Amino acid sequence: MSIDRRNIIQILRDENDLLRARNKQVSAKLARQQQAFRVLTRLCDKTRDLAETYTGPSDLSDVLRELLEMVLHACDIENGSLMLIDEQAGELEFVAVIGESREYLRHHRLDVRKGIAGSVVESGEPLLITDVRASRQWSRVVDERLNFHTQSLMCVPLIVGDQITGVIEVSNGTTDIPFDENDLNVVRVATRLVGLALERVEQLTSAMQEKS
Repeated sequence: MSIDRRNIIQILRDENDLLRARNKQVSAKLARQQQAFRVLTRLCDKTRDLAETYTGPSDLSDVLRELLEMVLHACDIENGSLMLIDEQAGELEFVAVIGESREYLRHHRLDVRKGIAGSVVESGEPLLITDVRASRQWSRVVDERLNFHTQSLMCVPLIVGDQITGVIEVSNGTTDIPFDENDLNVVRVATRLVGLALERVEQLTSAMQEKS
């Protein structure tokens, strides 16, 4: 039985290419995990340092944006928003937005009972949606308005104290690697740290008001 060396060489080349691709994915995931760890550490430091850096309610917008930036950086994401509940109006307000939709969404409001964010507020559970077009809760209005293409997203409840006060929603990573449960866990931890930071902000604001 003769052996076609060309076939063997091609098989070896194919296997080598496959191994390289897998190694590249593993390396990318490891880099994301290392980056997430660094950012989560920074979030802890931010909460600790608020007593020295927070000067009052006028700082709140900057604090919210900085916290959101850290959440996005933890998972190498470029687009995201932080929404807070306006209980009186029954709405979610976009108080911090980063990415292509910033100018359109900032201070935009949604019915707190509707959409993906509304369902997360109601259930208190995070959502990972790998294909938004397969979700009945997703609305394409923003995508059509901005000529943006949302592929996947994660939405996590924002808890301050023991109350759900809003959500953090992120979409489309900067690489071709889709969101997975590891990414969702990172965003959950980061969002919990944001909640602790905002709880600290509330405490500091109350103390300032009492002194004045």
